Amino acid sequence: MKNLTGLLVCLAFAAPVFAQIGNKPAKYWVEFTDKDNSPFCTCRPAEFLSARALVRRARAGIAVVENDLPVNPAYLEKLKAAGAKIHHTSRWLNAATLLTDSVTARQIATFPFVKKVEYIGWHIKPRNKPNPPLKTRKPLPTSPKAKSGDPDLGWAASISTENERLWTSFLYYTGHRGAGIWVAVMDGGFTNVDVSPFFDSSAMHNRLFSGWDFVERDQYVFEDAAHGTSVLSVMAANIPGYFVGTAPDATYFCLKTEDVGGELPVEEANWIAGAEWADSIGVDIINASLGYTVFSDTALGHRYLQLDGRTAIGSRGATIAATKGMIICNSAGNSGDEPWRHIGVPADAPGVIAVGAIDFEDKRASFSSLGPTADGRIKPDLVAPGQMVITATTNGTDLGYSSGTSVASPILAGSLAALWSAFPEKTATEILDATFASADQNNRPDNELGYGIPNLFAAYWQLGGYCDGEFCNGSRDDNSAFSFDRVRGELSFITLKNVFSDMKSVVLRNAFGQEFRPKSLKIIAQKIATLTLTGLENLPPGTYSVTLLREQSAVRLFSIAF
Repeated sequence: MKNLTGLLVCLAFAAPVFAQIGNKPAKYWVEFTDKDNSPFCTCRPAEFLSARALVRRARAGIAVVENDLPVNPAYLEKLKAAGAKIHHTSRWLNAATLLTDSVTARQIATFPFVKKVEYIGWHIKPRNKPNPPLKTRKPLPTSPKAKSGDPDLGWAASISTENERLWTSFLYYTGHRGAGIWVAVMDGGFTNVDVSPFFDSSAMHNRLFSGWDFVERDQYVFEDAAHGTSVLSVMAANIPGYFVGTAPDATYFCLKTEDVGGELPVEEANWIAGAEWADSIGVDIINASLGYTVFSDTALGHRYLQLDGRTAIGSRGATIAATKGMIICNSAGNSGDEPWRHIGVPADAPGVIAVGAIDFEDKRASFSSLGPTADGRIKPDLVAPGQMVITATTNGTDLGYSSGTSVASPILAGSLAALWSAFPEKTATEILDATFASADQNNRPDNELGYGIPNLFAAYWQLGGYCDGEFCNGSRDDNSAFSFDRVRGELSFITLKNVFSDMKSVVLRNAFGQEFRPKSLKIIAQKIATLTLTGLENLPPGTYSVTLLREQSAVRLFSIAF
């Protein structure tokens, strides 16, 4: 009985190898046995990797290996001779995605150089559309003004968004806004990004590019979906005083990998193709606000036991992507309050930063998907704001609200771009190590928030940065900074030294001698110490001395003004 039960479980998890759809064309995943007799060689990497990609790898000590070699062209020619069309290939997994019928797929499965053939979804016929007309980008004549938030960052510094919650605004004020960092954004489309005022500065300074449409195999990506526009905006938008993303000076490549016509495993293959393209041109960071669990063809859906980073096509490719010297941010998923509950593919992949979402109280947003992976690893890895986040729309300068790990992931990705731009000589591993060390659950990760909320300015200090701007105090050896969020009533300090140890309470005293005490305080004492005071919504503007009260002593630490 035990053996029979095991057999039934295996059959329940088995996906169809060939589509039972007559002679209609469908998408098939074909893996090859080897790369023998390839015309490519790891000794000549410039034939398939750009100079920028090779520099990034050399800086991290990453060698060019066999999985970097393109698929053997002779094998592709034999597939085409059999009647299949090549949709795209994967050098990392030594595979190709084909458009063909089930009869041809069965024939290809018998070829001696073919390891396996797997059906990955029906073919969604591309729309019969003419080439889109060229659009004229008109500069914004008068920037709209924010009604709340920061005079520079505008709405992006408000309660719901990114620049304050991850301390990214401090990177902004120290002049680190992502310059020199290349970011690939994979999504289902980027409607009107090519004409939107939010991306004027990126376009006019040659920092915004149409990469490739891996769904319809053309260069037109500024279409089909507003989702990608919202995702891109929390990183790249730049209308000072109104709405500014986490890395407005980074360079962006828009890649369309998601087919908005349906949900099928071929999109995992598209994800891999997009990541390989990004790697080959020298991208530093990939953001993919995408995830896969169930599909339009229900027989192809994933099961929780498959979320081990080694089973699903997308997870296997993402695992390799994370070894190539790039930072890979992928949304954890929005199934936390649904029966599925778990993260999706490829967020389960080792090395991929699965990004969960927090709400206004820095708790897990109810929809944010949960870990662990099937093999017991902590997921998500980090979290960022994801509830009612302000984003750009496709209509002029209108702003809207978006919720989901789809916005949490790019908020973090853009923040990492800003951090990396301060230390371009660092590797992805060094940037991530400092980021994880700064997170508020670094010493006690869990499967709701992972390692927690990162403090990007603390990571900046840990990497050797220096703060001498408006929000900074003291010398490099005793550096400190503060942030005041009046809407939330929170006054936060960070410092290199743990001067907050043994502290019982805090007193703020203004120039007239009036004292103000917070309702509560929270201390995170690691290499970088953080103190957050709450209940200060009614604190008047002015200059204050901040005194720490201990058991038998008082220490004046800060003098601040706002």
